[in-house]
Amino acid sequence: MYMMNRLLLFVLVGLLSTLSHANEADELRAQIDALIANSGGQGVVDADKQRIAVAHEALSRYFSAEPEWSKAVLAEINQVDDAQVPLVEMLQAMFAEARAAIESGDLEAAISAQQGAVMMASESFGEAHWLSISSKRDLGILFREAGDADGAQENYAAALDSSREMLGDGHPETLKVMSLIAELYNALGLFDDAHFMLDMVSDGFEGSLGAQHPATIDARWGEIDNLQDAGQYELAIEKLSGLCATIELGYGSYHPQSITCLKWSAEVQTTLGQLAEAESSYETMIARLAMTQENIDPFVLNTLTALAEIYRIRGNYRDSQDVLSGVIQTSSQIGAVESSYLARSNLGRVFNTMGQYEKAQQLTEDVLDYGLRAWQDQPINIYNTLLELGGIYQRQGKLAEAEATFEEALTGLVATYGPTHPSSLVASGNLGQIYELAGLYDKAEPLLKETLLVMEEVLGPEQPNTIVTRNNLAALHESQGNFREAEPLYRKSIDMLTGLHGLGHTDTVAVKNNLAYLYMLMEDHEKAAQMFIEVEADWVGLFGEDHQNTLKSGNNLGRVFYRLERYEEAEEKISLTLAARQRVLGESHIDSIRSMIDLGKVFIEQGKLDTAESLLTDALDLAESNLGNLHPYTFEALNALANSKVAANNLQAASDLMQVGFQRRSQFFDTMLWTTGENAREGYIRLHRGEYNNYVALLVKIGDENSAMRLVDASLQRKGLLLKVTSEIQQIATMATDPELSGLASSLEEARKDLAAMTLSGPTAETQGKHAKVLYALEQKVNELQGQIGRASVRFRTSIAQISAERLANSIGNDKALVDYMIYEDGDEKMLLAAIVKKQDDQASFEMLVYEDNAALDLSVGEYRELIQDDGADEDELLEVGMIAYEQVWAPLADVLDGIEYVYLVPDGLLNIAPFNAFVDEDERYLIQTHDIHILTSGRDLLPNEYSLAEGEYMVLAGPDYDSDEVVSKEVIAIAQQRRSSALKMGIRGAGGGLRGLSFAPLPGAEMEGRIIIDQVEASEAVSQNYFGSNAQEQVLVSMETPPEILHIATHGFFLEADDTLRKRILKAQRGSEIHVPPPGDNPLLRAGLAFAGINTNAQFLGDIDTTNDGVLTALEVLDLNLSGTRLVVLSACETGLGEIHEGEGVYGLRRAFQEAGVAEVISSLWEVSDAGTQALMTDFYEEVTAGTPAREALRKVQLDMIDSAEWGYPYVWSAFMIVGSYESSGFTAN
Repeated sequence: MYMMNRLLLFVLVGLLSTLSHANEADELRAQIDALIANSGGQGVVDADKQRIAVAHEALSRYFSAEPEWSKAVLAEINQVDDAQVPLVEMLQAMFAEARAAIESGDLEAAISAQQGAVMMASESFGEAHWLSISSKRDLGILFREAGDADGAQENYAAALDSSREMLGDGHPETLKVMSLIAELYNALGLFDDAHFMLDMVSDGFEGSLGAQHPATIDARWGEIDNLQDAGQYELAIEKLSGLCATIELGYGSYHPQSITCLKWSAEVQTTLGQLAEAESSYETMIARLAMTQENIDPFVLNTLTALAEIYRIRGNYRDSQDVLSGVIQTSSQIGAVESSYLARSNLGRVFNTMGQYEKAQQLTEDVLDYGLRAWQDQPINIYNTLLELGGIYQRQGKLAEAEATFEEALTGLVATYGPTHPSSLVASGNLGQIYELAGLYDKAEPLLKETLLVMEEVLGPEQPNTIVTRNNLAALHESQGNFREAEPLYRKSIDMLTGLHGLGHTDTVAVKNNLAYLYMLMEDHEKAAQMFIEVEADWVGLFGEDHQNTLKSGNNLGRVFYRLERYEEAEEKISLTLAARQRVLGESHIDSIRSMIDLGKVFIEQGKLDTAESLLTDALDLAESNLGNLHPYTFEALNALANSKVAANNLQAASDLMQVGFQRRSQFFDTMLWTTGENAREGYIRLHRGEYNNYVALLVKIGDENSAMRLVDASLQRKGLLLKVTSEIQQIATMATDPELSGLASSLEEARKDLAAMTLSGPTAETQGKHAKVLYALEQKVNELQGQIGRASVRFRTSIAQISAERLANSIGNDKALVDYMIYEDGDEKMLLAAIVKKQDDQASFEMLVYEDNAALDLSVGEYRELIQDDGADEDELLEVGMIAYEQVWAPLADVLDGIEYVYLVPDGLLNIAPFNAFVDEDERYLIQTHDIHILTSGRDLLPNEYSLAEGEYMVLAGPDYDSDEVVSKEVIAIAQQRRSSALKMGIRGAGGGLRGLSFAPLPGAEMEGRIIIDQVEASEAVSQNYFGSNAQEQVLVSMETPPEILHIATHGFFLEADDTLRKRILKAQRGSEIHVPPPGDNPLLRAGLAFAGINTNAQFLGDIDTTNDGVLTALEVLDLNLSGTRLVVLSACETGLGEIHEGEGVYGLRRAFQEAGVAEVISSLWEVSDAGTQALMTDFYEEVTAGTPAREALRKVQLDMIDSAEWGYPYVWSAFMIVGSYESSGFTAN
């Protein structure tokens, strides 16, 4: 109580003193304003500047004065009597020893000396003496310098406790210790704790010393600095605005404190991209400094340098260069070395922007040399200079040097300032861009996505560096062939840059150039040409004709002319660009290589083949030596050189070149397809499909056995590639014991559930007006998680580049053949061929068969499929159409197969759903009666691998009770009903929206089928789990802990067409009647599914109840089932083999989903099936399987027996089911 009363007394005395001098500051400000006003706008004379400086010093003294109460309280606890003087001298000697150790850089010795001082002060003067308190504080500072946060915290805390007790919470010395603790928290990344502490410190200083005291101002700035470190820039600028107003109120507009606050404002405004505001702040600073300072000093010079940087960013390059040149000259005259090098650094940046790269590199390297000597205590300046140097290397095409420089800067920045510091984020974005330019997309994608995410959160979506990174990510999507993702990112960047800088700014024009390039890739050539013409004109105006950016737009315009077949214009434009690029940038620069490739392509079209071949040979050599074998330009040069040889009719040389490129592309896919999501995987395949088409068409043109063998190689490395990669990643994630992989797999499962629920439900009250946007965001989340799992699984990947036709031939037994159908494009014509591998007398041979009329073949297959399903079809007509299909598809193979009956078959296109076994030969025999057909996804399925199959239980789900109300609780249904009612009131959706119109009839035959199978399984003494009626729930499959050996599902299936309108028909999905529903969306894995117990009750609430047991198992949900290693899944339902047909990849639907989930063989149906016929087929099938017959052989035997049956001998019944895969499928080998 005594201490409190005493403090109050001191404070009251201090307040009275302050009040008595309150108008002193007003008088000083009035004096300064009068001197400024006297200048009349003509400039303040030196004598008045001196008077202003004196007045400013007086204001500083006034606001810096320490209150008497503060000094008195401190004096109270710092008293020393005469007897203690020798002890003080000894203590001072120990302090001096510590200081000397600090100066010599020996922190360990300094800490030891200070620890001795703390011990002595405590023992000699007591813990409450100021010497003890300040010694502990200083020891904490030493620990902080040494990086020992625990030691610093311990001593700070001890000093703070004593200071609070003896001096009080509001004493300046107590608040200084609190500031040190806040700084420590900030350094440790404990931003919230630091901010809380700094807020108390600032308020404390303001209460004790006043709002304008330098200690208060420094504390407020510390608070603002903390907000910036935490990435809260908007709040920082808001608080800074208030601080500057407070300072100006006390000190006036021209005082150094006010000008410093303007400087802080300009820096934060620059970081936030508020460039007009930053420019205004700097120019205001310069004007005020000119009015009040007699001489130019480093502060003025550095302010001019910062202003020049704003000019550069805003495109005022000449003004920026002029200001910086003046700063460098003045700095040299007055000996301001530091200011000179800062200006040189910025001038290098201007030269880089203007395309004067040699000057830029020389200046920046000089600055870096100086910085490494002078800036060790300011490492941010060193790292930012490294970023500048890396940018110059990048512009010069020195990608390896740029990558190394950016990596060095990023490592140092993250270690020193943390990953969210603006410079760290810029370094990260720059490195991502280098990876993209170098074709290292697997590295670029995760880095750019993560950087953009953090930048948008920390810096804001419209900050210039954020916009640059968004543009770089768009360029990556473009390079991946993922155009849908690229275009909106480019457009968003252009809109933001236009608002920030205007349409004519170089950054805006650069993104416009990128968007035009995207349109060129999307084959919107007229739009691209017009945009390139505009871009070239803009850049000529900004930089002149020889600038790198101008040359880029000119070359791109030439490329569009080439695509528009305006070859003379293309030659002229690209030739001029190439000459300028080689002159300005050098022959080995990446841009020069680009122009060489483009010009070579033009020469080919003009028939200048010798010139083209020579130029493209040089381009390929330069690309391989400077960019590497897997760089996009190297691929392009190689393919273009091959095309020149094709044009010259040197086909074998062209084939050899294309084979090299094809093998390299396989290496490229080995990396890239594993490290990104499904969208980008499909984009890569689509983007490089032309390369595949050209190679296959050339091999067909040559037509010899070696070319046939290369066709088999091509199929092995491309057919079903997405299924292979996706399936392997899925299985690795499912079986992983690694916590990271398991966590990602769980997140992916949840994201898929959310996507399915939102798609099935249609718009809800929560998504009204933004449903499509929400769906898109969920799709992106799923895609990103797929990429993360792929990157985490990449160490387990298997290579396609190591697979060969010779290796496949060794895996094929005698008197067997592989027929691999391949769809390709030759010009504008879609073609079909069969690559054939035969094994006879232990000798493998390769042949090819080209089908002359693919359209007629597809028509015959479609007609036969349709007629088979017609109950009223005439038997003779059915035989006739079956023979036509045979003649179109199989007869051409008869001579080639040379009597071989056992055929591995890899279909493509519509042949994926062709009823091969039901084709009819000239003797009216079905193909199944003359040949043993073994359908695969790819020839790779015949090659061994390291995975094993599940052994153990059968699982049967059959005859679900679709009307069951036991699956979902009444409470859950009530909540869903309430949500639906709310949505209906808002007019969002009708009762049949999404899949909510589903209604399935009972399947008594399915339950009977399942019970017969269970009896057979039990008779064979195998273990089984069985679920019927209301127990046949989706949840049974979702909750499986171990994969079954065989899974049998007898229920309704469905597949929705994507392009139907209004109410959509599920394609004959039942074993009986039709169902009419609208499709949920354009994802084929969400348009195929199976029905389970409770679906009729729950259908109207789909999406509003948990998708794990809503009665519908979509193909997308199948991907997350625990089926890794399951030998066989039997989908005893209608049209479960249907889906969207993707050339080279097969059918996207239920069958594919089960294969991706890890199932070795899948039996599915090609059309609506007979309930009774299916029961008969499955009963006999399981009799064979439980007796040990392999599934494929068992199905063939039963189908052959049914042909001879009077009741089931029609192909509609026996040929409805097909089996795809083998025990080698989906990455598994039979034990």
